[in-house]
Amino acid sequence: MIRALPLLLLSACGATLLVTRTRPPALGTNTSIAVAASGPYALELVSGVRARVGSRAKVESCVLGCPAVGLYASLALTPGPHEGRVTRSCQAEVYTGESWAAPTARRGILSLSVDELDGCVDAVAKLLLEPQTGTERVRLDARGPLAGPVGALRAGRFDEARAALEAQPTLAGAWYDLAVLHEAQGRPDEAARCYREARSRSPDPWLAEVLQAAP
Repeated sequence: MIRALPLLLLSACGATLLVTRTRPPALGTNTSIAVAASGPYALELVSGVRARVGSRAKVESCVLGCPAVGLYASLALTPGPHEGRVTRSCQAEVYTGESWAAPTARRGILSLSVDELDGCVDAVAKLLLEPQTGTERVRLDARGPLAGPVGALRAGRFDEARAALEAQPTLAGAWYDLAVLHEAQGRPDEAARCYREARSRSPDPWLAEVLQAAP
């Protein structure tokens, strides 16, 4: 079987790997969600989301200020042409964060045309209730002694990079980079184990924050 090699990219903030991740449903037991809606259908959108997910979460309307409930949905539905078939544009975004103004992780985004308001509400409910799979660009830790292994990754020497990372078992960053490499090469169980190891080794503030978004 042919296995696709992970794609290493260089950016202004360092080396990154492209990984495909499947996120669990955004809504869990006793989750609260703040819904901010705009446009002429705002009230209908909020009530529609509440009707779809009300059995799974507490849905709060966010108009003048949003409570820090951790999960937010922002959506809008604009009117279509008045003559002929009416097509509306639905835009929505679901993300987590400590405040409405400072989201920390996007859980899903959509933009689509719908004939009825229910189509927009259904799409938002799907973002909230179903696992989401997508490709993400994940930054590697290339600081200090990890510059060498990341350099091997940049050169496409993935086995060498893996061996070099495994040779530094005391570094949280080495476990983190190893987890990203496993994830990019399609080994989710190994990636999860390495993420756990990274978290257990008192990572510094930068790495601790990055690990919050890891599986």
